[in-house]
Amino acid sequence: MFILGINTSSEKSNIILWRDGKIYEILYYTESKTCGETLISYLKTLIEMSKWNLEEVELYSVITGPGSFTGLRIGIIPIKTLAQIYKKPIVGVSYLECLAFQIPFIGLKVSVMPARKGELHAGFYYEDNERIIPEGVFLYNEFINLLNKLKEGYNKAIILVGKIPDELKPMLSNDIILAPEYLNYPRGETLVYLTLEKYKKGEILNYLTLLPDYRQKSSAEINWEKRNERTRNKSQ
Repeated sequence: MFILGINTSSEKSNIILWRDGKIYEILYYTESKTCGETLISYLKTLIEMSKWNLEEVELYSVITGPGSFTGLRIGIIPIKTLAQIYKKPIVGVSYLECLAFQIPFIGLKVSVMPARKGELHAGFYYEDNERIIPEGVFLYNEFINLLNKLKEGYNKAIILVGKIPDELKPMLSNDIILAPEYLNYPRGETLVYLTLEKYKKGEILNYLTLLPDYRQKSSAEINWEKRNERTRNKSQ
C-alpha cells in the first residue's frame, strides 16, 4: 500500500511517504507563519526523492488533534483536497493515541500534550493500546488525581510520553516513569502502522467527514464570547 501521512499538530511536524515498507520522511520544526508553504515544499521534495507519483497514493493519513488551530488546519486541508481530487480514503489519527502506540511498555501508558496554562491534553492507555478512559483536557490537579487513582486501581507502572509542561513536573511522584525525549513526538512509521491498523478495522473517513479535533475553543472564540458577555451586561 502507498500512504501519504501528515502531522502538523505540534511544534515538530512530519510528512511521510510510505510504500510497502519503504519510507521517506521529513521532520521539521513548525513555524506558524510559513508552515503551510513549508509543508508543500517538503512534500514536493519527498516526491522528487522517492520518484513516486502523488496520484498513486492509495490512502491518506493525518493527525486530527489535539493541537494548535492553525497547525491542524495546515495538515488537514491538503489531505482533504488530495483525497477529493484522487477519490481516495483517509484515516484520522489522534496525536495522543499515536504517542501511546509508539512506545512499547508493560504497564499503563499516559500520553500528554500542553494545552492552555494550567491544563493539558491527556490520553490513558493499557499496554495493548486500548483506551482506559476517553482522552480529554485536564487541569493539572485533576490529572495528578487521575494518575494516583490509576496507580491504586491497577497496581502497574505508569509511563508518561509527550511534552510535559514545566509547571507540572514538580507535581509528579517519583515512581512515574518519563519516556525518553526521542519518543515524545510521533515518528513517521508510528503514524503509518497505526493508520494501517485503523484501516483494517474499517475506521475510514473521506474528504467530507475528516474534521480537526481541536478539543478547546480558540483564543478568538474566547475573546468574542467575552466581548459579547460585556455587551449583554451593559445592555441590561
